[in-house]
Amino acid sequence: MAYKLLIFDFDGTLANSFPWVVAILDELAEKFNAKPVDHSRLEELKNYPPRKIMKMHNVSILKLPAILKFTRSRMKTNGESIQYFEGVDTMLQKLKDNDIRMALVTTNTCETVRKVLGDDLYNLFHHFEDKVSLFGKPAALRRIIRKSGFDRSEMLAIGDEIRDVEAAKKVNIPFGAVSWGFSSMEAMAPHSPEHIFTEMSQIVDLVVSAPFNLDAAV
Repeated sequence: MAYKLLIFDFDGTLANSFPWVVAILDELAEKFNAKPVDHSRLEELKNYPPRKIMKMHNVSILKLPAILKFTRSRMKTNGESIQYFEGVDTMLQKLKDNDIRMALVTTNTCETVRKVLGDDLYNLFHHFEDKVSLFGKPAALRRIIRKSGFDRSEMLAIGDEIRDVEAAKKVNIPFGAVSWGFSSMEAMAPHSPEHIFTEMSQIVDLVVSAPFNLDAAV
């Protein structure tokens, strides 16, 4: 069945926010009494699920709401350097031009999303779920399912992290993993994403034109 609704993650999928996050890691560690991140091991961390990363750095799940609140606030006031990935504007506009509906599910805020994307791109989305907790994406996806009126098989969730694909699998929505975000493709592969995208244009190709050749993207 053809996909009619694409549900995007924001940070790491549409927005290149990882460098900004890396820049405040030491501040977060000090403020929340966590073990500082060894910056020389950042690439290694991309192979681990979030709970393992949290355990490695002495981050209790009870601290997550405060950490997310602080990070959102800092991004709101000091996130000018965050930009969307090259090609996002063209991709979103082509999807809109071909009557593909779009939704956004993010731990970030709609205010930051609008600031990064700009009004024109922001207004291309039909449904939003923002300020989602770190492990709250399954519930947010269920709300999108109810609001959209589409069958699950007509939806495709797109993200860059292990927790994104885990959330999609929990609610039985097909998932597309992007290679330009946080989690490595080696870490995503065991979760069997239905699609792997190494270029922004492949998302459009999948839902608009010829059938997507997964082997060519791996």
